Amino acid sequence: MSKTIIGAGLTGVAVLVGAIVGAMSVYSVDAGETAIITRYGEIIDTKTSGLNWKSPVEDVTYFSTREAKIDFGEFDKNTGDVVSGLSAYTSDRQTATVALTLTYQITDPEQVYAKYKTTENMLNTLVAPRVRQQLEIVFSKYTAMTAVEKRGEFATALRKEISEVFKGYPLVINDVQSVFNFSKEYEQMIEDSVNKDVAVRNQERQTRIIAEQVRAAQVQAESEAKIKLVQAEAEAKQQTMKADAEAHAIKVKGQAEADSAKALAEALAKNQDLVALKTAEKWNGVLPTYIPQGTVMPFVQLPNK
Repeated sequence: MSKTIIGAGLTGVAVLVGAIVGAMSVYSVDAGETAIITRYGEIIDTKTSGLNWKSPVEDVTYFSTREAKIDFGEFDKNTGDVVSGLSAYTSDRQTATVALTLTYQITDPEQVYAKYKTTENMLNTLVAPRVRQQLEIVFSKYTAMTAVEKRGEFATALRKEISEVFKGYPLVINDVQSVFNFSKEYEQMIEDSVNKDVAVRNQERQTRIIAEQVRAAQVQAESEAKIKLVQAEAEAKQQTMKADAEAHAIKVKGQAEADSAKALAEALAKNQDLVALKTAEKWNGVLPTYIPQGTVMPFVQLPNK
């Protein structure tokens, strides 16, 4: 009898274990996902990638931690015209229609579940209102014309403001792409005004270029004039120095000749024989063919017998 009771007990346990195991279900979590395991609404565990088991009283809520996008509005990629989107006013009270694409990533799935339960609910109750608010704030700092003229600056400012407003929340903003349009009439007016400003700036730039060219020509002319002046002064100085040198040479030569003549005269005065010597040096050795009577023989002193 005891064996029968024990056997029956073991059978009951096996049936209970089998029933429990049968009631357990298998679930898998993909890479890039986080599964929040709850029991009666209370978070009891989180799972990342892999195969897991859960009891019938446990629920699994999946959150993607991959990068995702949410669109606010739509625009034509061919023309760039905004088909639909959010509205905002510029500082000069012009209405802009803006199409936004927000790239985000969930960083804390448990907090998303605790505060918003689902990703969709978080996007609707947290993200969308704050995006609209920051869009209006940024647009209010621009006039319609400056927003058009400085689209790149506007896009950077909008990306920065939207990214910073979600700091401390269970998601991060990786990128914000924006396209905006005003009414066709106003955009045409802006385009005409911008073209006019561009034409004025081009004219001013052309005027500056011409003025710079004139100044450059003046500087070059002045430089060339200075170079010619320096060259002329150098040449004049060179001529003066040459003339001074020639005059000095003539003076020196004249002085030398005068000194030589003076010395010769003094020598002749002191020595009469030197006169005969100089005369003999200059005589060519030819006697005159006719000597008048009573004329002394020139140049030759005949010895007395």
